[in-house]
Amino acid sequence: MADVTVARTRIEKIRRRDLIEAAYQTFLEYGFKGMTVVRIGERAGMSHGIVNYYFKSKDELVSAVVRKANFLIMQDTVLRLRAAKSPRERVSAVIAGNFAADLFTREIARAWVSYYAALGRQGDMDRMQRVVDARLSSNLMHALTQLVDRVRARRVADYIAVLIDGYWLRHAKSDDAVDAAAAIRQIEEFVESQLSAP
Repeated sequence: MADVTVARTRIEKIRRRDLIEAAYQTFLEYGFKGMTVVRIGERAGMSHGIVNYYFKSKDELVSAVVRKANFLIMQDTVLRLRAAKSPRERVSAVIAGNFAADLFTREIARAWVSYYAALGRQGDMDRMQRVVDARLSSNLMHALTQLVDRVRARRVADYIAVLIDGYWLRHAKSDDAVDAAAAIRQIEEFVESQLSAP
């Protein structure tokens, strides 16, 4: 009986992983409004009833998409951090990792807006956001405290986090012309002004 339970658990994990990937790909292709359970089910090769079993609401689907995007951002940031050779390069790696060109799209930015709107209504979203915020803060503080005193490092890290969120939220607007490269450049200019200030 234990073997059956383990096998069922393994199948459910695989099924959930496949559905999250299908939700993410469906979102990229059709956008938020077009991310339906029927399309997700078709892409995953499962019935829409199974999709509804794993995702009880649109908020849960959005959470899955944002979780997937967060994972990809984290992967990109880790690769950049490994290549960084100095604390200042580590700060740049964290900034650039949050603006990978293939992820900094209008549709993903709109998913972030929907996700932020759902914060406070679902505990798992709040917990996920706290983890993301803590990881960003930790990565920035580790590098910045090697460049400036801790008080200034905290202030700069907080401003960087606000700027990253701001550029993502702004990018959801149809008329926003700031691309990933411009967002990185503008945040880097701010960081330089803070690090070089007396």
